[in-house]
Amino acid sequence: MSIRYKFLLILSVSQILLVIALTTSFSYLLQSVKNIPQTQRAEDLSRNFQRELEFKEEKLRLLLEEITFNARTREILERGLNDRQVLQRELPYLQQILKRYGLSIFELGDNQGKVVFRVHRPKDFGDDKKNQPIIQNALNGQATAALEDGHSGLGFRLAAPLFGRGTILIGQVVDDNFTKTISKDNRIHLAIFQEGKVKTVGSDMIRMVMNENPDLLLEEQRFHFQNKPYYLVKIPYVGSSQKIKQLVFHVMIDENEVESKTWKIWSFFVVASLVLCGVIFLISFLFSRDMVEAIKLLTSAMVDLDQWKPETLPTHRSDEIGQMGRVFVEMKEELAEHQNHLEEMVNQRTRELNDTLSEMQRMQEKQDGDYFLTSLLIKPLKGSFAKSETVSIQIFERQMKQFQFRNKQSEIGGDLSVSDSIYLMGKKYTVFLNADAMGKSIQGAGGALVMGTVFKSIITRTQKLRYMQDRHPERWLKECFQEVHNVFISFDGHMLLSAILGLVDEETGTLYYINAEHPWIVLYRDGVASFLENEHSLRKIGFTEMSGDEVVIQIYPLRPGDVLILGSDGRDDLFVGHSGGNRMINDDETVFLRHVTEGAGDLKEICRVMMLFGELTDDLSLMRISFLEEVAYAAKESTKNNTYYKMLGEGIQSYRDGEWNNAIFALELALESEPDDLYCLRELSKLYMKSKDYEKAIVLANRYLQLNPGDTDFLFYIAYAHKQKRDFVLATDYAERLRYRDPKNFNNLLLLAEILMHRRDIERSKEVLLALQEMAPENPKVLKLKNFWKKMVTTSVT
Repeated sequence: MSIRYKFLLILSVSQILLVIALTTSFSYLLQSVKNIPQTQRAEDLSRNFQRELEFKEEKLRLLLEEITFNARTREILERGLNDRQVLQRELPYLQQILKRYGLSIFELGDNQGKVVFRVHRPKDFGDDKKNQPIIQNALNGQATAALEDGHSGLGFRLAAPLFGRGTILIGQVVDDNFTKTISKDNRIHLAIFQEGKVKTVGSDMIRMVMNENPDLLLEEQRFHFQNKPYYLVKIPYVGSSQKIKQLVFHVMIDENEVESKTWKIWSFFVVASLVLCGVIFLISFLFSRDMVEAIKLLTSAMVDLDQWKPETLPTHRSDEIGQMGRVFVEMKEELAEHQNHLEEMVNQRTRELNDTLSEMQRMQEKQDGDYFLTSLLIKPLKGSFAKSETVSIQIFERQMKQFQFRNKQSEIGGDLSVSDSIYLMGKKYTVFLNADAMGKSIQGAGGALVMGTVFKSIITRTQKLRYMQDRHPERWLKECFQEVHNVFISFDGHMLLSAILGLVDEETGTLYYINAEHPWIVLYRDGVASFLENEHSLRKIGFTEMSGDEVVIQIYPLRPGDVLILGSDGRDDLFVGHSGGNRMINDDETVFLRHVTEGAGDLKEICRVMMLFGELTDDLSLMRISFLEEVAYAAKESTKNNTYYKMLGEGIQSYRDGEWNNAIFALELALESEPDDLYCLRELSKLYMKSKDYEKAIVLANRYLQLNPGDTDFLFYIAYAHKQKRDFVLATDYAERLRYRDPKNFNNLLLLAEILMHRRDIERSKEVLLALQEMAPENPKVLKLKNFWKKMVTTSVT
């Protein structure tokens, strides 16, 4: 299809749509214009009905006065209220009044609202009408008129008081004759309906419609009847009476004249539309021909680039086509120039691309060199350097950033795994770290380098300096964490690091660790994998709003054969597929438990299962820690002799009877037969404390903690024993160890505050007192310690 026909097609469609829109709007407007005057005529008719009722009300009031002021009529009515026979005898006279005044309704009632006599229906009397509003008003001395529906049909009634002894009611029935008088125009036909039933008809035409096709009067509509157009309007009656309900005027208006004028208007509209469309089509045709001729010249020049002549193009035009012609001439000139210098331009462009590629290669080599240097710096800081016969460490790392530098493959990232051996308080421990620095490639590697350097420095100092080794594992862990955290805080929150830092007692298998918002440790025991914890208590290392005092040392006793699996969040963030065009990343941390179970706690098998489940999207580091795994330990049968059980039983019974000396004696005999029995050591030490023999209690307590260092609660007893012995330094040490493990232990804080006050350590005791006040500000012991502290401060100042 040529562009000319496209122009004409678009123009034709737009004109057709325009005509349809105009026709629809004009039809709606014309219909509205027709409806408004017709509805107005119907409303005028309903108002005429109301005015006619008002006129009848005035007429009825005058008639009532004329009737009641007539001497004979007054006498008959007064006597008739007392004797109904009087009214019956004077019925002909009363019927003459009914006929003379054109009344349809004439009835009398007593002062109780009951009908005494009806002139228009003499045999119908005695019914009670006191509940009717107009009768109620008449009984109250007020004359009232209303349109009502009664036995006589729809009628206009006037009720008034009669001599203060009863009521009189007169009225006229609203019949067909009354309705005919409402409309003065023979083109308007009226019928009155109530609840869908006809009450009166004021026109023969509307009665014919009701007889032949009554469905035409159900809804407001336009219709044809006997080849004449009509418009039906329904106007609800709105009057003062509340008794008449659903009274509707059906007004049928002859629209023969209106329809004739409407057809004339439509004829004019059609002719005007045709003329207008013809003029627009002619103008568009001439306009399109001008455009098509100019476009043909441009098309021929584009097809034959060698034979075209510039003067043939429509470059003189001021519209967009002229602009296209001028641009085409300029483009042709530029193409000619390019063709003459094409080879030179290609060579120049090739040189520019080669220079850019060489520059990129130099930059890439420099960047890879920086990566390689960083990887060399990190390499000696990570790995397993621990040497232990009971604790085994395995490490797996895979960083996301892989690179090649001078034919050497390497990788760089933010994950760091380290293990080593240290001595604390004469016992050997395996220290381990699994960390994940924030950021990718070089940024994460920077965090790992800082962490590895600081951690290596701490381990080296601990291995070489005696005073660093004279610390319990809880204190060493907290000081190590605080030192690392203080270094990372100096980066003002721009370098964060999640980590698990811990120690394993190589003799007992007791695990001490701190988790700084790192994925939870997995325990693999008896073929089942589970998490050691279920919530995070610390934020990442380097978080500026964390001071480091919030550290809580977690304790867990390992059994022979237990395996711990530590890992960065790369173990969970596996790509598992696409859904709806989006990448799906695993967000269920419990999936890793299945991987550990399926891999039977072996790092290589765990990695293989993970790769089958999904693809890595982040750096991955895994650390496997096992305790006494390679040694086959058979379940030891009980070798305790009868003497042990006998003495133990006697000791327990004596304790229950309150005979502490006998209990001590029995437990000492039991302990002689089993020197390393934990129960005897613990209970005998507590009995010595009760008997205030703190020297022996401390000896037994130290033996017990050497064998079972994970008993957190027992630290309170040995701290109390040292305090009672007035060895406040050791008492502070054990109370602080308990505080590292359980910072909210109220009794331990009370004991620690008292010990520090004995040492006259004002600042540390103040810190503990503040923690106690926050927990229980009204506690009597806290208040007593607070007063003692104030006295101590006053004494120190003076």
